[in-house]
Amino acid sequence: MELDPNSQAIELKDTLQDLLRRCKILDEEVRTYISAVEAHQKLNRSANRVEYRNMRMTFKQELAFAKKLASSYISEEKARNHISSSNIVYLETLWNAAKRSSGLLAFRKYFFWNRQQEGVPAAYSGLSVAKGAQVKGKSSALVDIVAEDGAEWIRVSTISHKRLLFDLAKLGWQNDSDNEDDMPDAQTSNWEDDDDSDQVDIVKNARDLARAARANPIRGRPPQVRMVFTRIHPGETKEIDVVIAKIRATGAIVQCANELPPPPALSDVLPKLLVDGSRTLSSILNIDCTILLALVSDISHSNCPILDWYPKEVKLQIKEEAEEKLLPTHLYPAIGARPMVCTQEAANQMNLIVDTLATDTEKTRANILLAQNDHQATPPENLKSIWANMSDYPVPEGFQLPIRVVASNIDQAMLRLPRAAEKIGSEIGALNQAIFFYGWAEGLTTLSANRTRAAQIEHMINAHGLEDGEAGPHIWLCGESRSLIAKKGRRG
Repeated sequence: MELDPNSQAIELKDTLQDLLRRCKILDEEVRTYISAVEAHQKLNRSANRVEYRNMRMTFKQELAFAKKLASSYISEEKARNHISSSNIVYLETLWNAAKRSSGLLAFRKYFFWNRQQEGVPAAYSGLSVAKGAQVKGKSSALVDIVAEDGAEWIRVSTISHKRLLFDLAKLGWQNDSDNEDDMPDAQTSNWEDDDDSDQVDIVKNARDLARAARANPIRGRPPQVRMVFTRIHPGETKEIDVVIAKIRATGAIVQCANELPPPPALSDVLPKLLVDGSRTLSSILNIDCTILLALVSDISHSNCPILDWYPKEVKLQIKEEAEEKLLPTHLYPAIGARPMVCTQEAANQMNLIVDTLATDTEKTRANILLAQNDHQATPPENLKSIWANMSDYPVPEGFQLPIRVVASNIDQAMLRLPRAAEKIGSEIGALNQAIFFYGWAEGLTTLSANRTRAAQIEHMINAHGLEDGEAGPHIWLCGESRSLIAKKGRRG
């Protein structure tokens, strides 16, 4: 960039180079993160894709802007104006906040409340900024980072102490600064009774996020809202302390500049930034019949030879198992030491298939898994020992057998479910109702390899809609399925 030789060219050039350097660092880190996300999703065959594309585009555009600015022949005045319009401070704040969190699921996404009243399609519980602009209504809140596998919403702000005081002055707050009712420890009224028009934008944002969080629960609970302020310090000005108190009154966690640790190195935190569905599982797991069969299948436990008469599906699964071990890679890490249950309907379906197709070892595992037939009286510690002796893979410490068989009580369950469940139930059949609706009503994660049925349930929830505050079933989809070794064929 060429400037007037009489200007402070050296200082401005250094500023431009620093802007370019910072943009390059951000771009490189984001590209590294996205590469890790894509590899992780491919390995785990994730059903829920991380929504990073708009964030990636924003960072690329900022880098392109900095490169163009550094190589342009413009006046000093224009250069300084362009520098002041850069988003680098906000983008650094966003990315640093992301690195301090975990389980990054989405960036810059709108969430809604009062969706049905405003005519927002049911599928649009949350929308990326690029896609959501045309349907963004009054009842929407922008979340900068959806973290903790969906359980945390982060909003970042680079507003300064001076600017916030200016905004307060425009609202006339300086006239109320001696009013004890405005002191932080005097916020006793319900914030929802206040008029939002009398509040500064960051308070309005916090209240909108609280409303949207209630309307979009994750695993039955509203996401925790976290608001990050990089240029505000508490305890310096009474008016700003009142603002912070108003934000905290919504239930949000507030982090000010003095409470933020230095941003970690990406290499130190990259693994925890990836979405891990096993972190969000319920304390008790509901096991569907596809996972029951995968747990007892010979394919899952040993190196099975491929015989000519095996169905194509079985041959393919044996090849997949040689590449990627289902139990130690997927199921055992997800299950861990959590106790497991399955509905009577799921157990009956597994036993029907086992009785028809299973090998002797698969029949034995089925009896161990549910403590049935000749293992009905076997102590749990012995069940685990026998199970381990029938497998090539070590059983994780704390792995609990047997799976407890429970009544689905589908009629009672329907009374506790959203109205959309009636329409969904008419489409998925009695067996899947008993399995998925039981887990839904009890607030349990259902482990399943039935991608088709899980996708159908999600599609129908989007089509029929949930009321604000209602949550759909929590389903953990296994990346692989396993059939019994003799499924679809047996010589003789």
